[in-house]
Amino acid sequence: MTWRGRSLQSEAYLDSGAFYSIFKMTVATELGLEISRDRDRRFKVADGSLIPVKLVKLPIDIAGRRDIAEVAFSDRLNIGFNLLGRKDVFEGFDEIIFREARREVELRWE
Repeated sequence: MTWRGRSLQSEAYLDSGAFYSIFKMTVATELGLEISRDRDRRFKVADGSLIPVKLVKLPIDIAGRRDIAEVAFSDRLNIGFNLLGRKDVFEGFDEIIFREARREVELRWE
């Protein structure tokens, strides 16, 4: 992710069940994002609960492909890892292949 000349490399799970990408609030802090004035939203997570998030558009680079993505940040993401969802991430690739037995993911674009 990049914001105003600052770049941050972060790990995230590719989640075909998530619509938005959601990252821990610490990632926003490390990037220097000023999101306190952004509108609060609430997202439903896998256990059915609602968590508060801040939704921000910013450049992301995944597997050498750079795009603008809407990314949610929350300090209530209590799963221990960041998530890459379908919106603006999956849409940037022609194919996403999950090889579960080998614990691999292949991202393809033409």
